[in-house]
Amino acid sequence: MVNSSLPQTRTHRDSPSHQKHRRDVTRQIVLPIVLVTLAGLGLGGLAIYGVAVQSDGVSLWADIALIWLIVPMMLVALLKIALLVGLVYGLSKLLNATPHYTGLVQQYALWLNAEIVLWTEKLIRPVLNLQAWMGILSKRKR
Repeated sequence: MVNSSLPQTRTHRDSPSHQKHRRDVTRQIVLPIVLVTLAGLGLGGLAIYGVAVQSDGVSLWADIALIWLIVPMMLVALLKIALLVGLVYGLSKLLNATPHYTGLVQQYALWLNAEIVLWTEKLIRPVLNLQAWMGILSKRKR
């Protein structure tokens, strides 16, 4: 029996770039998600502890929970307002520059429309004339 040894080939999972990718995924994606989840669970547990153990501080913990609900929505609203302000500013600048160019574009569009109509009529006229003559000739044969 011949013992043939195949050359050792490296799979893509053994390559240094794949190992670096796996480290980067762990460090840049998995770790932050786990830490934020643990922080949220910790804050939730702290709020439950404050409500369950300290009956005189229930209002304080309710206020803290309300802040945690309002702040993200407020940040999203501020982001939307900033985007809206940017769009309004950009459109105002664009509208100051566009009247001259939109007039030119409209002139060229009207010219192009007139040329298309003219050439279409020139192309169709012989066909219509032929059909008219064919109609006249077919009526005379009857």
